[in-house]
Amino acid sequence: MRKFWFSVILGVVLLLLTDWYLIALVNQSYQEKIQIVSIMLEGQEKGADSLETAVELLKGIEVHQGRQGMEKLKSYGYLAEQENWFGLERNRTIWKIAGYSVFVFLAYLFSLNWLSSQWKKQRRQELGKLLNVLEQFSAHVYETDFTERLNEKETEMERIAGQLARLSEQLRCNEERLWKEKEETRSLVTDISHQLKTPVAGLKTCFEILNQEPLSQKEEQEFLQQCARQLEGLEALIGALVNISRMETGMIQIRREPANILETLVAAVNRVFLKAEEKQIAIEFEEGKDLADLWIPHDVKWLCEAFINILENAVKYSPANTEIRIRMIRLTTFLRIEIEDQGIGIPREACHKIFQRFYRGEAKEVRQVEGTGVGLYLTREILEWHGGSVTVSSHYGQKRKGSTFVVQIPYSYGGDS
Repeated sequence: MRKFWFSVILGVVLLLLTDWYLIALVNQSYQEKIQIVSIMLEGQEKGADSLETAVELLKGIEVHQGRQGMEKLKSYGYLAEQENWFGLERNRTIWKIAGYSVFVFLAYLFSLNWLSSQWKKQRRQELGKLLNVLEQFSAHVYETDFTERLNEKETEMERIAGQLARLSEQLRCNEERLWKEKEETRSLVTDISHQLKTPVAGLKTCFEILNQEPLSQKEEQEFLQQCARQLEGLEALIGALVNISRMETGMIQIRREPANILETLVAAVNRVFLKAEEKQIAIEFEEGKDLADLWIPHDVKWLCEAFINILENAVKYSPANTEIRIRMIRLTTFLRIEIEDQGIGIPREACHKIFQRFYRGEAKEVRQVEGTGVGLYLTREILEWHGGSVTVSSHYGQKRKGSTFVVQIPYSYGGDS
């Protein structure tokens, strides 16, 4: 509305200035005509040739001022506007200018009003579209037909439309992320309940028998040992869940600093050495040249944890009196570490599943061994945080059994710590 009245006032001012200029030109023309008539009358009374005077005037040579002629005309009353044709013509011209001005002003007002109504109509349509988009947002529908055209000719409504389009994309991504997190949480709760069900049921059964049945000292001792094993399993599961929670919520910060990779791997071997010794499993190194002094940016604590998880699985699922071989191969851009065991092997279809959270194979040999199914999942997460990877190949259902885990760690990593 302010713009409309500003345009009206501006139009009035411009029209008045134009009228003032045109009327000034008309008055000037009238004065020049009267002066010419006065000069010619004055020359005629003095006996001058009228034709010669006219020629001189046409040439722009002002011979006479025409004052006496003007006095003559005034004395005869010819300068009065109602007796003067030039004056009457001047007045008619001024009235025409005024009439045209009124017509132009009315046409300007009509055009301005039409443009204003069209602008309001377009604005209502645009606001209607924006309102429809907001209603879609309320219904969790994040699709718009607006295009983002950000340039110097862009209108305010187009900029708002562009912002809404970006907001729509952001809301859609957020909703997808929330849905994914919800599904992951649901899956996590299901997995946790499944993992807790067996040890809790075992503990419940043992306690019921211990409380109700008369047992010998030997039987009682066996049930107590069974309870201890179940509690150890629960403790391991809780520790794994804590690590998963800390990893997925970003509470664990991987800090890569240059360190000797061989020392990290040896530290992991030392952590599982006693378990391997109990089963008479030998752990052999086949390190390449110049690897003893190889320093790679990595988080010593967490990369050691990743190696421990692989080695513990190798010890857990390998029969007694076998061996685990560790090979370190220095390649162009990364270090390749192979951990080969002589265990039960992994079916081909399960090789990509063992790195999933809580996954454990269906084989009888696997079910007979205690485990949580999160160690290799954490290993994969830790290595990905280091910019590396872990894969597995295995011999299963053949005379030759065993699995080979391949860890690849880049010499440098440009990711965020």
